[in-house]
Amino acid sequence: MNARTVRPARREAINQAAAPHLVAETRESGFTLIELMVVVGIIAVLVSILLPAMGRMRDQSRAVKCATNLRAIGEGMQVYLNTYNRFFPPPRNGSVVLDSTKSKYTVITDPEMYYGVWLGRTAKLAPEVFKCPSNQQKDGTPGYANEDAAYGFNGWGYSHSHMTDSERMQYFGSVSEIALFRNVGSWEFGIAVGRQAGQVTSPSKTILAQDAWESFMDGGSDGDTFASTNASQRGQIAEHPENDIEYLRHMRASNVVFVDGHVERMTREEQTDERYYTGNWAAPRSY
Repeated sequence: MNARTVRPARREAINQAAAPHLVAETRESGFTLIELMVVVGIIAVLVSILLPAMGRMRDQSRAVKCATNLRAIGEGMQVYLNTYNRFFPPPRNGSVVLDSTKSKYTVITDPEMYYGVWLGRTAKLAPEVFKCPSNQQKDGTPGYANEDAAYGFNGWGYSHSHMTDSERMQYFGSVSEIALFRNVGSWEFGIAVGRQAGQVTSPSKTILAQDAWESFMDGGSDGDTFASTNASQRGQIAEHPENDIEYLRHMRASNVVFVDGHVERMTREEQTDERYYTGNWAAPRSY
């Protein structure tokens, strides 16, 4: 037997000896069903953790954008006040910013003009400033109050509040003046003008505008704020209870801009204190 015959035989023996190890290594390099199920379970757990976190980040981003809008509205109001001898704009209880002719955003004499018109024209604010990114019900939906705007102006005690003169005296200490407006005719018919800003004694604690379904919050027992004068309605939007969410858009709270221009986050409970709307902090809370 020569060397050439031995070498192939020896090589074959070596291969046979190594084969079981190669098979074992091949099996070990794959995934068993149990291992795949474990991986899938880990992925599911990670998704369940990350999705809520991503949702919160999205909500926080929208809340920041909303607060920026309200801050711009507060700054726009300061421009208006400085332009018109520190008088607030006259109240308008209009329902929309824009219509097919866009008059409700551009024409001050439009009887249904939204309050944003005054600020939009004087302070050069774009219509988008009046839209909250967390609108859930009324983003351009016909039939909703202020369908193209997301923020309600503080008109607590105005014509649709159903307040009597004695109630206005109780809440405001005046029959003819509410937080931001002064009656020059009849509250019943909504004939009023803006007060001077200097007459607001607590500007840092008096609401100017906030997240809301209504464009103009008459308050009182009208059911368009959580601070209803009707005890059975306190803490709810009684006029349209399905629209509570429009007042609590940001993690169950509202963004609010005050007369002095600063923005805060307010809970439902905090909004039941009518003094934030009346500005009369010398009076005790009514309940």
